[in-house]
Amino acid sequence: MKPLLMAALALAAALAQAQTPPAQRPVVGSYVLAERGVDVVEQLAPGRVTHLLYAFLLICGEGQRPQDAQACQGQPPFGIAPHADQATFSAAFERLKQRDPQVQVLASVGGWGGSDPFFHLAASAAGRAAFTKQATDWLRAHPVFDGLDIDWEHPGNNGASNGVQLGSPADAEHYVLLMQNLRAGLDALGRETGKRYALTTAIATTREQMARMAMGRAAPSLDLVFMMTYDFYGPWTKKAANHAALRGARPGDDDNLEASVANLRRAGVPASKLVAGVAMYGRGFDGVKRDGRYAKPWPNEDGSVAFKDIDGLSGMKAHFDKRTQSWAMVGGGRFVGYDDPRAVRAKVAFAKKQGLAGVFAWELSQDNGEILGAMGTMLP
Repeated sequence: MKPLLMAALALAAALAQAQTPPAQRPVVGSYVLAERGVDVVEQLAPGRVTHLLYAFLLICGEGQRPQDAQACQGQPPFGIAPHADQATFSAAFERLKQRDPQVQVLASVGGWGGSDPFFHLAASAAGRAAFTKQATDWLRAHPVFDGLDIDWEHPGNNGASNGVQLGSPADAEHYVLLMQNLRAGLDALGRETGKRYALTTAIATTREQMARMAMGRAAPSLDLVFMMTYDFYGPWTKKAANHAALRGARPGDDDNLEASVANLRRAGVPASKLVAGVAMYGRGFDGVKRDGRYAKPWPNEDGSVAFKDIDGLSGMKAHFDKRTQSWAMVGGGRFVGYDDPRAVRAKVAFAKKQGLAGVFAWELSQDNGEILGAMGTMLP
């Protein structure tokens, strides 16, 4: 065989390998919130996670957050707002990969409060193309990252997170097209760099949200779907209950991991792409009545309590609800629902039984190591 032909065949084989999804191993992932500092990355021991998701990259252009105006100066439409701490995190991720070369680091885009630009950019071919170019340019400039996680909250209805109501039925198709554009863009970048880039998404999982999306059509473009199976209850709900339960209290309840998996499977998403959500924090309520109504969130405005602080709640005792397979701290008319390590191990067992890809958590700085340790039972 001629040398040039051999070289061409070798190059074609290498490119094909770069575009092929790697053999799947169980996922143990966690988000890392940039605002809470880099220490959790520096302290992470090898083998603890398979995926880290850096939250969040924010989008410039129509719908951008007012506080990003200065960072977005000079950025093209639907470009990425640079973070002041980006170099610090990139260096920390590099050191992590030296300790643990198999870890994948993904850049998560959007989040609650940062998703409004998605409603605008996804609505046109030009907008989707512009964002895909800017996102792939960003990955090219930050080679420590292994792909993108799209955290659009939420196609069809943004909950007026920044005081502006956005969302329409057209978002279902726009979401599918955006994922297809991004998959094509990441594949093109992979042909250039010889590396396969992951595309994942984080989504709400209720029947109401699934009716606003076409997840079955989006799924072929995605490597993983991070199911946000937490925050089912909080200051935005009329009643108090555990916000991250494995099962519902009653048949047909739509506020738990078990129902979420059923919702996504009915939508056409393979179980092998689904990642079950774990909460590294609780949600608390004060003045809770027998029927679940409550007076106010507790112990703060959004009722959130980091798991590492749960044991410090005075005058409260741990309570296990057998029906929902969930834990809460209760006492004095107060209720704080949370993921105990025992509940996490039950979620892992459920994920294995259902053939899910694995488990992930929000958010690493809130843990004392116990939740991540329980998630690690997902790994062989």
